[in-house]
Formats: sequence, C-alpha cells, structure tokens
Amino acid sequence: MPTSNSEDGSCPSRESSPDTAKTPLWMSLYVQSVTAPAVNGDTLTSVPSVNNPRPLRVMGDNAEYWVNDAGEPFTFKFPATLDLEGQFDRSGPYFNLPRTGLDAGAIKKMRAQFEVRPLEIQARDIYPEEAIKCSSSAIDMLNVLHGEAEEARNALLPSSASYPRDVPFWRRYPHGENERFSIVLTSDLLVRNVPDPSRSSVPRLRRCDIGKGDTMQSPSKAKAAAMAGGPPGGSASPGTNAEGPPRLSDLPDPLGRYAAVISQYSLWECTIAAPNIRDGRGALIGPQEYRTKLKTGDVVMVECYLKLWSIAPSRRENCPPEEKNGSRRYQVMLKSMKLLPDEGGRQTTFSSYFSDVKGKRKATDEPIDAQPSKRSAHYEDDEDDETQGGGSGSRLGDGHAMQVTYD
Repeated sequence: MPTSNSEDGSCPSRESSPDTAKTPLWMSLYVQSVTAPAVNGDTLTSVPSVNNPRPLRVMGDNAEYWVNDAGEPFTFKFPATLDLEGQFDRSGPYFNLPRTGLDAGAIKKMRAQFEVRPLEIQARDIYPEEAIKCSSSAIDMLNVLHGEAEEARNALLPSSASYPRDVPFWRRYPHGENERFSIVLTSDLLVRNVPDPSRSSVPRLRRCDIGKGDTMQSPSKAKAAAMAGGPPGGSASPGTNAEGPPRLSDLPDPLGRYAAVISQYSLWECTIAAPNIRDGRGALIGPQEYRTKLKTGDVVMVECYLKLWSIAPSRRENCPPEEKNGSRRYQVMLKSMKLLPDEGGRQTTFSSYFSDVKGKRKATDEPIDAQPSKRSAHYEDDEDDETQGGGSGSRLGDGHAMQVTYD
C-alpha cells in the first residue's frame, strides 16, 4: 500500500480519501504523522553519524546529546499509546523518587517518566497507515542510533570483556502474551526553588529587616530561615498559592511522604514546573493531574530529544559485576506531549493538507498544530544520572521550551 510522504508531496494512502468518513482520532493522527518533525525513513539524513552524540555546554550537564547538521539538539515526534500501568512508568504520585531515604536532594531531582508503546501494526482499521509507520519507524530509529553509538565507543576498548553495561532507549517485556518493547520518556525537572543545604547557612537580610526577628540569634535559626527562604523571624509556613504555579504541597500525597519532607526541610516555597503536556483542547495538564486526566491506552503525539549518560566504572572493591566497567544510559527526553484527537481545527487542517498533497504541492515543514504540544516503585536503571554530571535540567532555547511556567 502506498504511503504519504510530506517531503516529496506524494499522495496519501489508499484509505486517506476525505470521501470516506474518518474519526477525529484518525484525522489527527494523519495530519500529525506526515508533518515535520515526524519520524520517517529520511529523518536521520540531517543527523550526522560522526561525532554524535556529543557534549553541549548550553544544556548545563555532562550528558551527550544527538544534534543535527546545524549543531542543534535533534528533535523528532511520533505517535504512541500511554501505558501508565507499565513496569517502568513513573507518572505519579511520587514519580521517580526512591522508596526510602527521601530528602531535599531527591526532591530536587524529581522527574516524571512516561512509558509508551508504538501503535499496534494490526490496528489499521483504527489508525492511518502513515501513523503506524511513523510510530514503528521511531523505535527503529532509536535502535539505529543506539547501535551506532555503541559501535563507535566499544571500538576504542581492548575487548568485549571491558564493554560497559548499556541501558538502551527502549525497555522490553520478553515473556508471556504481552511480549513487546516500550519506550520510557523522561521529563525535565519537576520541582523548583529547592534550597541547597550546603549553601544556605545564613539568610540575606535587608535594612527593613533589622530588629524584626530572632534569625541571627543562633546558627540553627539562621540556617532554617535561609533554607526556607522565608521572613527573617523564622521559616516560612504553609499557605495558598492561588495566583502562581502549584507548590510541592499541592501534589497528591497518599502516603504523606511529601508532607514529611516539606516539614523536615522547610520546602514550603518549592513550586512545580509543569512539563508541556496538553489535552485535546490544548489545555495544560499539570503533574498533580496525571493520574486523573491521563489513562492507559490514550493515544498521544510526543516530541522528544535524546541524550546519553556515560557512568564511570566503580572503584569499590565489592561493587556488583555490572558496575566494574561502568555503564551507558540512553534517555529519550520529553519535549512535549499532546493527547489525541486534537480538537483545534482538526477538520480544516486535514482537508487543507489533503488538498495540498493531492495537488502535488509540497507539504509545509511547520507543524500543523499552532498550539504548544502537549509507578512510583524504584528501578535500578532509572536512577537519576545527574549525580554524575551535576546538571540542573534542560536549557534548550526558546524554540525548544521543555516546561511551561506560570506568570
């Protein structure tokens, strides 16, 4: 069956005729899957195989990133289905936090992880052929990039016995009826304004603060006030934040873990930076809403970029065998996620695009949608690698905003 190609202006698949009734989901998937930067067979032509991935100072960490010909982070999009019940999903309520040892440092590194599956190839009666191919091509592309990076790095080592353990872009379920691959999408950091205990020993007072508190009566009071970022008379206290972003204390807390760490480390002023995740109408879905507004089986269009963490070999004498050679951890980073069907101008954009393709006019490289795209158990391969790099999160430019902030 012939497929659509937005780059060469070829016609849509045989079943893409507007004369045939199509569901809103079908139309949304079709439009999103044939417009850049949707994955297709030519996607990697702009991604050099030499010197990729590489460090990017602008990103603010020690990871390596895949870049395009222009030296910018390589981004791509593909459709998939959410699997919030998957073994590797960390979408709430405690995201990727460890089961024990929760402290301010762990809160500072907190991220959401979404497990997604490629669209089912057998579901051609539900999804357009173009969307199925785009989704399948995405995991093929990840396989290619992973293989190229492993081959280039292992070629510099003396033997296979010295190869680091690698954690690829994908996860696998090798047994049973649900044998499959899935992809884990990692968000940017979720919590802001987390105080650094090593630097917050004394608060900075202003002239108007003189004589208004007992902050400087003891080092312990001074440190508590500095960490809390509160008034000079003592640490901050709980309160509402109706006009600003949600706070850490606004997240669902069924086990009381947030309440305990907030009280212990005076994290009342910590706010939530919501990743760019949108519903079909373009409304932002905050982290506190993931378990109520997202569900397993939802079809989403995700835009991502890629990074690689190289972990040095352990120097401990009694370290596990898999740590002796170090490890390489490949990450698919979430730039945006949009629930489908897209309710904004879907019929108009579908009809317009079909007319353009049928008339052999080249499809635009700009995305059709003008709106921003939209289990808490610990897993050893999902631990935060920033302990090795000291990075504080993505620093993509304005055109690559990773998170949505509140005015």
